[in-house]
Amino acid sequence: MGTAATLSVGKFEVFVTWNENHVSHGCLFQDDDLKSFAPYESDEPPVERYERPLGTLIGRLELLGYTIETARAEYTASTLDDIFDPLDITFDEVLEILRTVDLSLLADPPTQIKPEEIEGNPPVGLFVPIHLQDKILAVRTGWNPFFGRHWDLDALLEKFGPYTTLRLLAESPHNAELPVVWDFFGVVSTGWIRRHEISHGLEQREQYLIVTEGSSDAYILRKSLDLLRPDVADYFYFVDMKDNYPFSGTGSLANFVKGLIKIGVQNKICVVFDNDTEGVSTMNLCIELPVPKNMRILRLPDLPEFDSFPTIGPGGRQLVNINGLAAAIECYLDLGSDPCVRWTVYKEKMDAYQGALINKEQYSKRFYEQRGKTSLYDYSKLNLVLDSIMAACVSMNTPSLPTVRSAIEV
Repeated sequence: MGTAATLSVGKFEVFVTWNENHVSHGCLFQDDDLKSFAPYESDEPPVERYERPLGTLIGRLELLGYTIETARAEYTASTLDDIFDPLDITFDEVLEILRTVDLSLLADPPTQIKPEEIEGNPPVGLFVPIHLQDKILAVRTGWNPFFGRHWDLDALLEKFGPYTTLRLLAESPHNAELPVVWDFFGVVSTGWIRRHEISHGLEQREQYLIVTEGSSDAYILRKSLDLLRPDVADYFYFVDMKDNYPFSGTGSLANFVKGLIKIGVQNKICVVFDNDTEGVSTMNLCIELPVPKNMRILRLPDLPEFDSFPTIGPGGRQLVNINGLAAAIECYLDLGSDPCVRWTVYKEKMDAYQGALINKEQYSKRFYEQRGKTSLYDYSKLNLVLDSIMAACVSMNTPSLPTVRSAIEV
């Protein structure tokens, strides 16, 4: 048969290819995931493979389009029913079972069962309740499932693609620390694939452009991703911010959005407005445009912490709900115990004042100077910002049955 390259979780093989028919799984992995081991023989090159815990792949898989809703669509639309009689098991039943599966229970190697050991009685599977195993066997006339003790799990997962399978197996907390391994060593060592053809990383079509009102917003979001979401930080890129940020202000950003829509840009784009008077007003104008499915327009999220926030203005010092009025990106930093917003310009068209955080540069500087994540800093509001951006980006990937990336290009 030849030499195999495998994608597996622990001892469970998710995807196998043979010889030159290799498929890249580089989108799942980052720099630190490439592992090197001592060679089998002293004169051979080191054994290499990619490896990372399954739990750290959830965000990466969802940003690629492999969500629970994708899995539901695959289960409903699968063409496997043309080959096998359909299982009388709903997707929700499948999901409930998969959330309890512990792949560490698999033997090494998986237990093989010989036909003569069956004697007319099917073996009990490891993962699916007995009454559902009976349902599986009832519609598998002519199909021999008795290759191992995980035959019942194989039956549940047969309708799903490999990346959807990974996403579903990640639902079980038992599997969070199990390694996802892309083992390509065999096909490289036997000459089927050249080593330089194996790499990790993302294609541009798999990444998301984040566009903000100003360079400070972009800097804060970039650093937030690097500090708080290193597992998915490489999925996001920003407009070059070194010189003359082109979209300073809501008006420039609105014109940019209109231009992108007009030319039919194909990149995945997430436009993020501040949660203040100008930001909300301009965002509302933009979302009335014919926004394509590869674009999302949002503002920074409303937070309970902003419902009663210290402010100073024409009416003196007051506690005011600054959501939608003065919550620019700096308000989502760690503000300590005495932050205050100053009301500045009255916007007649909106019949509201525009506010800004006092000493916002100092709050930004303290954040910029961090060399790594620290327990002395409150990242809770920034995490909520990243949650909202992640959700918007994931929503661009509708459940359209995405497939594994095509074979490696030479």
